[in-house]
Amino acid sequence: MQLRIRTLALTLLTACFTLNASAEMTAEQYKQWNHVDNNSIYAAYITGALNELGWANGDLISKKRKPLFCPPEKLPIGPQTVYPLLDEFFTNHPGLSDDFPVGLAILRSLQAAFPCPTK
Repeated sequence: MQLRIRTLALTLLTACFTLNASAEMTAEQYKQWNHVDNNSIYAAYITGALNELGWANGDLISKKRKPLFCPPEKLPIGPQTVYPLLDEFFTNHPGLSDDFPVGLAILRSLQAAFPCPTK
């Protein structure tokens, strides 16, 4: 019986810590990091977000649906391309909360920089 109680208590404690954990990079973290270390976890996060948005865009195009953003075909989109876009995004939106997700900021930055033609 005591083992069951301990197991339940440990499970609940673990669940509490898990609920408070977040893998999302925030605006505050991005601004503090200031993209000076390209080998950091933040650079890896931004690269991953760009890869995922690229996959999503490619999937939409393959299904003949409107893409999320439309960069020039010969322009590689990588962290060095997106840093100035993110800096501009946060400068132009000073009222955003510190916990604004950087993944969404990346998407909105790419959409502003590379809008798709309207038909």
